Amino acid sequence: MNENTWKIDFEYLKRFEYRIDNMVSLLNLNKVNSIMDLGAGHQTLRRKIPSSIEYIPCDIYKHVDSTVIVDFNKGEFYNKKVDVVFCSGIFEYIYDLKQFIKNISKNTNILIGSYHFKDDVENRSDIWVNSYSMIDFFKIWHDLGFNCVFLEKTNHFDNILYTGSNQRIFIITDNTKNDIINYSVINKVLLQRIYHKIEDSNVKYILEKLIDTLAWWIPIRKWRDNFRNKFFDKFIGRGGVNNDFKFLYPLNFRLDLNY
Repeated sequence: MNENTWKIDFEYLKRFEYRIDNMVSLLNLNKVNSIMDLGAGHQTLRRKIPSSIEYIPCDIYKHVDSTVIVDFNKGEFYNKKVDVVFCSGIFEYIYDLKQFIKNISKNTNILIGSYHFKDDVENRSDIWVNSYSMIDFFKIWHDLGFNCVFLEKTNHFDNILYTGSNQRIFIITDNTKNDIINYSVINKVLLQRIYHKIEDSNVKYILEKLIDTLAWWIPIRKWRDNFRNKFFDKFIGRGGVNNDFKFLYPLNFRLDLNY
């Protein structure tokens, strides 16, 4: 990795702020007294939280004068017990990730983070210095007594253009009971996820009926079966309904979740 990757005023992208907005929504901010922001950059997080919350920004470079200079890749860490550690877009740049996570675990019971997992990303950035699968990443936390209580892909919408992102946001915490995590938001996300699975199931049923109707007119059974199999493999498959057939969704009742 280029030694000076983050020692420049890098281009600020809208997706950074969108990601942070999503991550902040997972917290009950009125219950938070202190947040440590690792890889704080331009301190976008500071603008998203109440001024009453103690904010500790740490980074390798002072993009903002109040940033605490810490070089995590030299084993340095700013040790102070806080309610939440915030890691937006930093894990990919840490050489000794296990030690970095161990240092975090000594200073908080709750982490809000993001990461591009090896499972999701085929072409990884040249400036990322590690590559972990979900299992290997969360095993590091589990071995330290922490568990992942939320994991979700985050997508960035820029005007009418859609830019897909394979980055995931997550919450990691120990078994200590707390009211800092905003479980109402988590439950809404999970409800939406379940609903989409049900919705896909309904569309699949319609497609199956459509295929059967079309196949009925094929005179030879072997040809009918071959038609069905090829249609299912191409347009339904194991991963759910193909996007080409999402136009069938209006045929079903849609629940308005007000997102």
